[in-house]
Amino acid sequence: MTKYFALPVFICLLLAVACDPARRSTSPVRPNQPARPTTQKPNPNAPMDTVRWTNPTNPKPPIKNAPTPGDRPVGTGDDYHIAYLLPFLSNQAEGATVPEKSRLAVQFYAGAKIALEQLSKEGKLNLVVDVYDTQSSDADFQKLLANPKLEKASVFIGPVRSSHIQTFAAWAKPRRKILISPESPTSDLTSQNPDFIQTNPSLRVHCEAIVRYIRKRHNADAVTLICKEKEADRLPYFQNANASIGGSGRFAELVLPDATASFVGVDLKKYFKPGRTAVFVLPTWASQDFVNAFLRKLRDVKGASRVEVYGMPQWRLFENIETEYFTANDVHITSASYINYGASDVKEFQQKFYDATGTIPDDNGFNGYDVTLFTGRMLAHYGLSFPERLTLESFRGLHGDFRFVSVFGTGAVDDGRNLPDYLENAFIHILKFDRTGFAPVP
Repeated sequence: MTKYFALPVFICLLLAVACDPARRSTSPVRPNQPARPTTQKPNPNAPMDTVRWTNPTNPKPPIKNAPTPGDRPVGTGDDYHIAYLLPFLSNQAEGATVPEKSRLAVQFYAGAKIALEQLSKEGKLNLVVDVYDTQSSDADFQKLLANPKLEKASVFIGPVRSSHIQTFAAWAKPRRKILISPESPTSDLTSQNPDFIQTNPSLRVHCEAIVRYIRKRHNADAVTLICKEKEADRLPYFQNANASIGGSGRFAELVLPDATASFVGVDLKKYFKPGRTAVFVLPTWASQDFVNAFLRKLRDVKGASRVEVYGMPQWRLFENIETEYFTANDVHITSASYINYGASDVKEFQQKFYDATGTIPDDNGFNGYDVTLFTGRMLAHYGLSFPERLTLESFRGLHGDFRFVSVFGTGAVDDGRNLPDYLENAFIHILKFDRTGFAPVP
């Protein structure tokens, strides 16, 4: 079916500059990532943005959100008006120079456009799409909120910055706008807002996933939580998740002074039990040196004992830790995403992205594709009532999977009457380090 897009000119120009073949990404290739596509370079004289301006064949105006949940339309085949709120930072561009910080927005929207083309081929709905530059400052974002055109959209993807999300959630909630937060994994940004959808799991979800995985294999008394004093507020996530499972008591805790730079004098052997695997969890990511010192110490003292170590997603980006420390200590981490670069659908997306932009997609490009495809298919299936159905749906993407749960405030329970604070993606990969890097556990 016909789709039409309203795309600000400055975004077109920004995409064209950022996707210039002469300015391709120089990010390192992952171990399982195929080489750059070898297709002929795009014609530099062809328009880089292929959005076409056409008139919709369906004369009905975009459906607007009603003020009460029961009035949401459910049917398919209608026009739905969605808007992207992304930090393109056009006010920081100088000539042909695109700010590096705009990369997230450029990549995300380039991936989103490929998903929009796919939705057009599936032919189940018409979409009206607007794109807005949120800029970076809170003051600029407040000016954007005064734009009367925002009222036309029923579904918003973005913004990205936490302060912008919190502000926009407050704007969208009384208007019954559906807000999909594709980036920030922060909790407590809104309350009693069942139209707020967070696709990037929070720290709490990562901690709970670690606990579930460990407790399927070990008793609680085999587990020790290790962190600095400033990180101790993360430990209740683990202890509460463990208590909900029940069994053999609390996890042990080792909380060290914030100034700790090494594990000299720290007795890790007392956490070992004969004939059993010693499990250590470090909910830390700010100090690579702290993690490195712990892994080196553990390797030196474990002897023939079996150990497992569980860490945070950021460990995947650590550059100064010997791979021997990861393999010797059986290191696992969590991740909301994992891209299988050997999969045919991933290769196909990479090729489409390259053909359209002259560069290869990073994680943001894949995320833009997944979030947009998911949103469009939910609209095609359920209309604007789709947030009410998300806990019964699942979505498998190229970047990550979506499985949503309702999140209720402290002390609130899901008794069928209380509104959730928001909907959150609760799908987490457990990745284990092997010779080729981190990969999902079987």
